[in-house]
Amino acid sequence: MHPAPYTHVFTKTCRATFVFSLLCTSLLLSACSQQDAEPASPPVQQKIELIAQDLVAVKTGNAVQRTSFSGTIRAINQSSIQAQVTATASSVNAQVGQRVQKGQVLVQLNNQDNTARLAQAQANRASAQAQANQARVMMERKQRLLNQGFISKAEYEQSRVDYQTQLENVRAQQANVDIAQKADRDGVIRSPISGVVTQRQVEPGQTVSAGQTLFEIIDPDQLEIQAKVPSDMQADLKVGSKLEYRLQGNPNLLTATISRISPIADQASRQIEFFARPHETITSLSIGAFIEGEILSARQVSGQLIPLDSIRDIQQQPYVWVIRQHKILKVNVDVLEQRYNDNLAVVRGLENSDQISRVSFTDADIHKTVSIGQN
Repeated sequence: MHPAPYTHVFTKTCRATFVFSLLCTSLLLSACSQQDAEPASPPVQQKIELIAQDLVAVKTGNAVQRTSFSGTIRAINQSSIQAQVTATASSVNAQVGQRVQKGQVLVQLNNQDNTARLAQAQANRASAQAQANQARVMMERKQRLLNQGFISKAEYEQSRVDYQTQLENVRAQQANVDIAQKADRDGVIRSPISGVVTQRQVEPGQTVSAGQTLFEIIDPDQLEIQAKVPSDMQADLKVGSKLEYRLQGNPNLLTATISRISPIADQASRQIEFFARPHETITSLSIGAFIEGEILSARQVSGQLIPLDSIRDIQQQPYVWVIRQHKILKVNVDVLEQRYNDNLAVVRGLENSDQISRVSFTDADIHKTVSIGQN
């Protein structure tokens, strides 16, 4: 038997394998240590590309202060015609849309009772006048007798008092005649102004009552703007101030001048009413139409002029995206004036070298580098 040599060879082989494994492990740990010792390279920052059309330079200048308002178009001269007596309409002489002249008969009322009352009042006045004339003759006669000494002064004074009483009775009867004449005239309804009939609420044969509206008439040749602004804007309301406005259904920008201002604010709405005369001709079809406009103040606002649509969150905390030294920044601004028609805002808080970006970014883009191309 020869077991000893086999065992010796096996032991030498295991020892060599163990040494080789230990050497490999050492080399692997050394390589990992070298990799951990090497510093990580910084990530490459990506540039944001814009074109020149995306940017607007900040300008410094003045802008006219404007106050927004809303209102309607109305006729300066308009009239609501009402019946003064209760009677039956015997004839109606005007239609809606018809032009009428001042003093033209619109409605004839059948008021026979008023005619009879007028005749009675005139008869009573004539009787009172006759009695007054008789009392005057009697007073003059007693004046002569008093001068001749045939009657006492007391008797003459009584005749003078009787004459004065009869004169007062004549005045009273004349007042009754005036009342009856007015009632008779109220049976004939005439137009108080020249204009166009816009409403007719009476027909022939219809019985109308006192106070009932029969016609609405307006003068379409003289129109004005009726509008209101909050009472805290009263400093911008001045007679002669210019307006710019747009009429509902008309895309053109129109102008007007303030002609009248209410001396007090409305107690419910806390708004001040004013009126303005349009410079352009407006048709009668625009009466009652809604308008929106701005009052041009004589005061000017100085600041930085930028596009209005470039301002973000303008109602809460307005800000703009700017390019400053080729970096993106988010800058808060104070909005001093807004001009919607011109897409212009007067602000404060920017640097004159800033470029306003029309492109919106996110907070993650702040301080990123920007490259600007031509196209």
